[in-house]
Amino acid sequence: MEVIPRREPQKITYQQYEENTPEKIEMYQNDIFFDETERIKMLNLLLTNVGMETMVKNLSKETRRELIGILEEKEMERKCVEMVEQEVLKFGPQMKKDYEYKFDKQNNILYIFFRVLDTNSIWSIKYTFNKEADEFKEEQRFQAFACADTLRRLLDRK
Repeated sequence: MEVIPRREPQKITYQQYEENTPEKIEMYQNDIFFDETERIKMLNLLLTNVGMETMVKNLSKETRRELIGILEEKEMERKCVEMVEQEVLKFGPQMKKDYEYKFDKQNNILYIFFRVLDTNSIWSIKYTFNKEADEFKEEQRFQAFACADTLRRLLDRK
């Protein structure tokens, strides 16, 4: 039975306790429990029982600031992935492509780079994130060809 922490404390069942608590509570190489999976399961169990509001109230100001920073970074990462997925869909599922992206958080700029293997073309797309509008705006789209042979072949088709 899955445990899902919420704002308010929740009662846990003995079955949830058994499923999420390791057999033995011990330290291993300066970590509590043997691996991260065991630690996360126990943390979720405790957060479910205590409630997230109580947890946040008991954090120091410094830790709360760090938590806010982490949440903002994860949300921006989600928005970047969403924008990249939209661009991937524009090329169509039949096209073979490699892509990568980079977010410059200091300047709020998302760079997406595609290499379309079918045409041997390279695409570079630049988006700027507008915090007030909470959206990305396309600033620049550039296409180049990876080699002169590809360019010649495409020009010969016309």
